[in-house]
Amino acid sequence: MTTCRDVIKSAYRRSGVMAAGVNLNASQANIGMERLIGLYQTLIEGGMFGRVCDKYIDTVTYTAEEGQRVYKSVASTVTIPPTVVDTGTGLTRQPLDLAFIIIVDPVSGEPEYWLFDRMRGQWAAIHDLTLTAQAPLTPRFDEQIKDLLAEALLEETGQPTPGELLRRVGRARMTLATRRVGERKTGTGIYS
Repeated sequence: MTTCRDVIKSAYRRSGVMAAGVNLNASQANIGMERLIGLYQTLIEGGMFGRVCDKYIDTVTYTAEEGQRVYKSVASTVTIPPTVVDTGTGLTRQPLDLAFIIIVDPVSGEPEYWLFDRMRGQWAAIHDLTLTAQAPLTPRFDEQIKDLLAEALLEETGQPTPGELLRRVGRARMTLATRRVGERKTGTGIYS
């Protein structure tokens, strides 16, 4: 199991900010965790895993669907589905690999990010990741996530990104963008 701490430590080493054999200090771990969560959020919001479809609800309970950003009312409870009904076949199935759901709280305005990892068969709560939690998308995209995080950590320190790391980051983005388990649905905002 690759933990978030493992990913952060490796990313610091790839960036050249931390030498081999040196342990993460608390400040580096906190910054790395913030950047890792931000990386996953950016990948989701940036469309790497499909287009976001906005849904505004005011019902008491609602079960979110793949690819939705749900704006809930104060009294609403939003459920993350363990299975979904396929719109094409009408059959029940697991959510698509790398499907996402975003739930926006009306009071705090802070979104909750959920990403489905079919390899594990469960939703990962991106907003609740800890250093000891298994990093989403690993081990399949382990190297790619580490390279993308290394670039983000260099941005944090204000250092230039080395050419080799830039090439790996480009390949990482291409790998994530071109992996397709199935076509992602597209949609428009739904107001109800």
